[in-house]
Amino acid sequence: MSPDILMGVGEVAVVAPPNGLIIGQTTVVTVCVALMIWMGLLARPSRATLIWTLAMILALLGSYGSLASVAMGIDVLRHPVSFGLLCGVPALVWSGLRATARLRPHAWIGVLQSVGSFLALLATTQGPYGSLVFRVLVLGAALGAALGAIESIRDGARASRHSLPLVVASCAILLVATVGLAGSAAGTSAASEVLFVRAFVMIMTVYVICVTVSLLFVADRRAGASDVLKALDTLLPVPVMRSLTQERLRRAAIRHEQTWSFIDIRLDDDEDLRDATGEAAHASTVARFERIVSATFPADADICRVAPGHVTVLVSQSFAAVRELVRTVLNETSAREDDAPVTLGITASAGVIAVDAAVDSYTALAARAAAAVEDAQLQGGDRWVRVGPAPATA
Repeated sequence: MSPDILMGVGEVAVVAPPNGLIIGQTTVVTVCVALMIWMGLLARPSRATLIWTLAMILALLGSYGSLASVAMGIDVLRHPVSFGLLCGVPALVWSGLRATARLRPHAWIGVLQSVGSFLALLATTQGPYGSLVFRVLVLGAALGAALGAIESIRDGARASRHSLPLVVASCAILLVATVGLAGSAAGTSAASEVLFVRAFVMIMTVYVICVTVSLLFVADRRAGASDVLKALDTLLPVPVMRSLTQERLRRAAIRHEQTWSFIDIRLDDDEDLRDATGEAAHASTVARFERIVSATFPADADICRVAPGHVTVLVSQSFAAVRELVRTVLNETSAREDDAPVTLGITASAGVIAVDAAVDSYTALAARAAAAVEDAQLQGGDRWVRVGPAPATA
């Protein structure tokens, strides 16, 4: 076996992938970084794309750092730079996905994992435990990849066929790490050491490709939703709607008002519509639908954007007035426009809840309205269902 590939057993520093493999990895990572910056960070600037760009830059630093170590003959840095910096990349991918869900991203975890892995490999790279430390660090990277896969499919609004490359690559990393750790427990040979290092390099290269593809689609989808939000900044977010509804119910109960209605309106077959028409056309359809809702209901109505193509409305009107308002929204949504980007039939359904301010809460109203609109969609959509006040509890 070539001495530049394996010069010892059990010392991870001397088990390094061939130069050709590193050159290939560097080429791929360079292209992916350029795509993430150009089509992600610059085209769709956000906290998520910034975190994902940082992940790609760490991978790039690892690849070029490995080549530089070989060129300068500093073998002791080759493995820590090449592999240590890569270990935090999956955790940063997970952090960016959390940012798209408006959760705290915890991006420091990925950065700390990369720096910690680099230092751990640098300290143990020529010692007897170098191989074991390396495999444990790879397992840590695999756990980050697993969290990213779970996060990518956790939210139904973001999960789609575009997440499949990320999920598959994450599972592959977890498999390689598990096999490597099991092999370390069973005892390693020179050949298995070389095979594991090569497998890690190749699977991380594939992972970078897959996450670039998936994340650019996620960034584009979230940007489409962001464009709608900017166009319709009068719509309330859910937390504000919840607090406002509770306050209005409290006042209505004091005044014994019985004219309040809570309405859930959403596009029918929204996910199928998105897949059939594409992100841009879907964003335009959602914007038109939400403009119709905003223009139809009176200025004193509270309108909340739950998700793209899904709004709730709290309004104080007579039943006859509410009925006409809801019918107007459904009719205008299904009416085709000559210059519309979507030629498919667009319809919406609604669930109307007659509010009893004395016993109802926002959570109860939202749940009953959701059940009503789902019932309307099960009946074929393009219709509305009205439900009376909740029965009083003893």
